[in-house]
Amino acid sequence: MAKAVWHGRVIAESDDIQVVEGNAYFPRSSLDPACIRESSEKRTYCHWKGFSDYLDIVVDGEVNEGAAWHYEEPYEASSIIRDRVAFWRDVEITGAPEGGGLFESKPSLRDGRSGWEALCWLLSQTPKSTLTSADLEADAGIAANELTRMWEAYDVQRYARRYQWKLAGDAASPRLEKSS
Repeated sequence: MAKAVWHGRVIAESDDIQVVEGNAYFPRSSLDPACIRESSEKRTYCHWKGFSDYLDIVVDGEVNEGAAWHYEEPYEASSIIRDRVAFWRDVEITGAPEGGGLFESKPSLRDGRSGWEALCWLLSQTPKSTLTSADLEADAGIAANELTRMWEAYDVQRYARRYQWKLAGDAASPRLEKSS
């Protein structure tokens, strides 16, 4: 039986666990509703799983903000996590299956996504160290005059930091470069 525990309290318990990228996803129905509330934590995006929302864990008046996450409508590639919740931020997971479980298949398809969602995909997938305006147009459907605006999106900035990209060039000819 897998358990998610925080401050000695069992938050979730189940034998029905799906593992994705090393994270144990518990059925939402296995959560102790007395310990869970919606979080004000900012929604995030994953280029192959979709949009993630967060939950706070509350035990004896203490709050672990955004310590659980779920994908309300995961993309097809990760549909096994529909109606499931995973944990982090000092939540102890015991009894979960070993191994990494499901990972994104490479290369990922952007499934017709465009704009900043496709830009996140591109930042994580491209083998190139420089992305020109032509690359961005061809691979993500982003016009050069839109890049600066899209670059400011919260999730694009998360991907840029994670995969070490920076905005370079000028307004007329912007490009993205891998940091060294």
